[in-house]
Amino acid sequence: MRKTILGTTAAVGAMVLGLGPVSSHSLDAMLEDLEPAALGEVDFATSCTTEGQERFHVGLLLLHHMMYRQSAAAFEAAAEADPNCAMAQWGIAMTKFHPLWPGGPTPEETEAGQAAAARLEQMEPGTAREAAYAEAVQAFYAGKDLTFRERLAAWAGMQRELGAAYPDDLDAAAFDALAQLTMAPRGPDAVPVLRDASQRMDALRAEAPRHPGGYHYAIHAYDHPALAEMGLEVARSYDSIAPEVPHALHMPSHIFTRLGLWEESAEWNARSAAAVLSQAGDGILADHYPHAIDYAVYANLQAGDVAAAQALLEDLAERTNLEDTFGSAYAISAAPARMPLETGDWAWAADLTAEMSPAITWARYPQAVAMRWFAKGIGAARSGDGDAARVALAELDGLRTTMADRELGYWVALTEAQIGAIGAWIALNEGDTDQARALMTEAAEKEDAVGKAPVTPGHLLPARELLGDLLMELGDKGAAAEAYEATLKVSPNRARSLKGLDATGDG
Repeated sequence: MRKTILGTTAAVGAMVLGLGPVSSHSLDAMLEDLEPAALGEVDFATSCTTEGQERFHVGLLLLHHMMYRQSAAAFEAAAEADPNCAMAQWGIAMTKFHPLWPGGPTPEETEAGQAAAARLEQMEPGTAREAAYAEAVQAFYAGKDLTFRERLAAWAGMQRELGAAYPDDLDAAAFDALAQLTMAPRGPDAVPVLRDASQRMDALRAEAPRHPGGYHYAIHAYDHPALAEMGLEVARSYDSIAPEVPHALHMPSHIFTRLGLWEESAEWNARSAAAVLSQAGDGILADHYPHAIDYAVYANLQAGDVAAAQALLEDLAERTNLEDTFGSAYAISAAPARMPLETGDWAWAADLTAEMSPAITWARYPQAVAMRWFAKGIGAARSGDGDAARVALAELDGLRTTMADRELGYWVALTEAQIGAIGAWIALNEGDTDQARALMTEAAEKEDAVGKAPVTPGHLLPARELLGDLLMELGDKGAAAEAYEATLKVSPNRARSLKGLDATGDG
């Protein structure tokens, strides 16, 4: 099977990367007008017809870029061009669960993925290799009572076996690394796993310099405080193969954020958000847009450019056509809260509205709602409004119960840390300094253990940093300095910690 190097003009880029359906006609136009450096390069032989194969390659490239909605449209076009193309159904099924994205698929995505997996089960893959891919994705959809994490583990296990069985298959190697990253532990224990995945993706990139997986999955692997410095080169080169792909323009900022390179993070996320807007037309705005805005807001606040952050928030607030996903929900909840929290306007934080965009089905995303209540609670506690802080605690406790019922373990632990932080500041206000110190220390240790999720550039306020603030209130400047220094090891150049450390006299 010949290699397909996909290129695009601005108009064709809108067809492929925009949010409306990708028709056979628009794909035909794209394939007739190839230019270099559009999406990258893959070489994945299938048993599909030539037309089906070409559309399959489009879907596969977009899948590696995690442009899931657009990828699904391309795979659907492949199925339309070749109804017997089993790998087109594999591709559709793959786009409906997002291995590294927290929150899990929406009910609509789950239903569509199950339908594709059912169609795939009735088809005959043309080769043993294609059958192995089919079996791996079907493992995710098998069984009725499995949790999302259990389904991911089933897919990841088979995907890793596939990678071992076909060592010359570059896409198998890429998906093997993705599966490895999906099941990696959190915190310091993740480092050996992430290092192995990053090294394997570096090797893939050396063999296939335009393969998107070699860039994208490498950046995810390097997205850890202990490894981020090694990911800087690949981060700064991702746009060389995909200059108009919104998620490819955002991903480098994971590394920039880890290293405190705020200007680069703000710039790349601004490019990402602009790409979504330019490609959406009058359609629904993909969650790549609010996700990029949240990262850009965070970066601008760390760089001290409050006006730029405010302008981004105002633009986000005007958007009513947002995609109803966890990525959107988190950004809509968190990004506006960052302004008062990062600037220390506690009364403003306490007064943040609990009513958010009607475009989002908030009952689906309790972990996103919790971000807003944490901001309100810590704002109330730090501005001396104990009653309002306790209202926030009650809301967070209810959200924690919902998350526990849904087995959202990471978010349960994070919410418990947030509850502890608010409780610590309530205790401080009431004069129980021992309790305040104990609760804040426990919250910091819990939050440190789970780390940050990829959906966020950083915790709304790091618990370790809040511990530094509390210790300063207690007059223990030496311990406060240690807390700020520990925060800065994880989040270099973080503005509040730098300011706090300077106030201790050790800055």
